Amino acid sequence: MGLSFKIAGATALAAIAACSTDATAPTTAKSSDFAVTGASTASSHTVVVTEGDIARQIEDTPPTRSWVFYTRAASPATGAFVIGPSTPPLGVGSFEMNTPLATDKGTLFNYDHVGTRLTDINAIGYSTYRDPASTAPAVQLPSINIEVDYNGPNAAGGYTSLVFEPVYNPDEGAIQSGVWQTWSGVPGIWWSTRPINGCAVSPCYQQWSDIVAANPDATILGGFGVNQGSGSGGLIAATDALTLGVNGSRWIYNFEPFRTPLTKDDCKNGGWQNLTAADGSHFKNQGQCIKYVNKTAHEG
Repeated sequence: MGLSFKIAGATALAAIAACSTDATAPTTAKSSDFAVTGASTASSHTVVVTEGDIARQIEDTPPTRSWVFYTRAASPATGAFVIGPSTPPLGVGSFEMNTPLATDKGTLFNYDHVGTRLTDINAIGYSTYRDPASTAPAVQLPSINIEVDYNGPNAAGGYTSLVFEPVYNPDEGAIQSGVWQTWSGVPGIWWSTRPINGCAVSPCYQQWSDIVAANPDATILGGFGVNQGSGSGGLIAATDALTLGVNGSRWIYNFEPFRTPLTKDDCKNGGWQNLTAADGSHFKNQGQCIKYVNKTAHEG
């Protein structure tokens, strides 16, 4: 996106960045602690994101919610929370984008991490699935995009987007169709949409660690998420398990077509009325919801 959020929309971003300001913010389920490189323990938060959690807007407009799916005006590009394809890495679903034209673009952005210092980030990743029906070049997949203030909040200017694309990370494996693949941005090769410290003429293809070292004051300025286009005409692809690790915490975003109960407590106090089974069927009462939780926990 071309809008500099350092100049316009900073107030809106500050409000959106706090999940509590979003009346229907995604549900966070804290999972067990796990080890992270560079830290003894870290809390892992699996966040279920569904259609009800996002706004749909035209690109280059300030976000109105903590999750926004952006497209271009009059573009046939689509984005949808779907079951599958195949067996996603988390749950039963994923977020699938379709960009029929080379001029199309779809971007699913989250704004909960505005102000995060890049030096504090120790994990970035996601999983992708390229539909075999795609007619785009075989190297095309959705990318991870992060809107960044590379010279920090105390200096003027500095807007850019950092982009991770699997095609520039061949050490992580060859891009395939019809299978889920997992990619890690830290370490990884990224490029900047604009010149930054350490890259006088963009794009420069650099290790994440080199970008951070050359831009020690850099912070997340706007959206963090997945992008498809431009130049991805004919690409149909899904993403899931979008991940960001910061110091001792890690957020794993699980894209789902339905919100399912994870614990018995999710079913209580009327919660069962806003939940479904993995196939989308609704519960008749609290007891059926709890029975579903017990069954899925046993099967897991």
